[in-house]
Amino acid sequence: MVDSIKRKNKKMKQIYLILFFSLIAKFNGQTITQSFNEPVIGDIDKSYRLDTAAYTSGLPVATTGSNCTWNYTNLGGAFPLVVDSFVAPSAAVSASAYPSASFAQRRNFLYTFYKSISSPQQTELLGAYSPSLSLTFTNSAIIATYPVGYGYNLTDPVSGSFKYNTTNGACNGNITITADGVGTINLPTATFLNVICLKSVEILTLSIGVFPFGTFNQTIYNYYAPGKKFPVLNINYTTYQIIGGGTPTVTAFVYGSNNYFTVAGLNESSLTKENYKIFPNPFHDQLTISTSNGFAENEYLLYDNNGKLLLQTKSLSGTETGIFLPGIYFLEILNKSGSFRKKVIKE
Repeated sequence: MVDSIKRKNKKMKQIYLILFFSLIAKFNGQTITQSFNEPVIGDIDKSYRLDTAAYTSGLPVATTGSNCTWNYTNLGGAFPLVVDSFVAPSAAVSASAYPSASFAQRRNFLYTFYKSISSPQQTELLGAYSPSLSLTFTNSAIIATYPVGYGYNLTDPVSGSFKYNTTNGACNGNITITADGVGTINLPTATFLNVICLKSVEILTLSIGVFPFGTFNQTIYNYYAPGKKFPVLNINYTTYQIIGGGTPTVTAFVYGSNNYFTVAGLNESSLTKENYKIFPNPFHDQLTISTSNGFAENEYLLYDNNGKLLLQTKSLSGTETGIFLPGIYFLEILNKSGSFRKKVIKE
């Protein structure tokens, strides 16, 4: 009899949970789902790093509630473009340390590894690698159980190991995800309704044996608009300190989708084939760029025929491209004067 009552109570909790998220979807018009929002291999998200000088009293990240208005119209973009590409774990540096990863996120020299689980629907953070600091979580953190709607709250413990340059140790802490704001976001070139703000707080303590080594605290605000897979705005505050290393290091990075933020002086159509000569085309081992733009700083991005980012570099001349299979590729050139895309063929 007791077991029967427990089963009924458990069933009722599941029903209430389903109803709860259904009501969120109905009244707030925005939920984050695994099928739509979780990245898959081949996805690319482009954004600009944003200038926040106009916000002398701080960004409105503390605005919460069910009817928010976030005004970010005074943010401006800065070149170069920031590209997040989602790749197979086998294509990422240090992939062997994350054998259960489903996909990896690449941003320049930083790789972040994730595991996708279909039942229950959730995404786990397995760790991250960069040349100076890497984190490997043996107790991986759940960063989302789907669907995610207004009022969502999740705290999950995380533990594992770290490597800082040549120093190895343990890391312990937790990650808390909350969705405590929904409303309207105003961007320089667009306004979105029913936007949900997802706040992530990561607190880690680093140690070597029984001795403390340092702390790592990170708070991220992601603003998701209906029908947009990736956040239209990302704000990241990070504080880390190495014991005995003096004052804490505090950084703030703000990134906005390149679709809704503009860069002063950047004209997307101002670069033409007359500005650049790309040869040989078709090519075999190397691509060479000759430009009439003098000493302008260029960013080169090479995509395959399906739009997957394969290469991102600031010096394409002399770069070995012989590793790529024969086929059709697209080379995108970016600088402060604009952008230009050219089809190239690998023999």
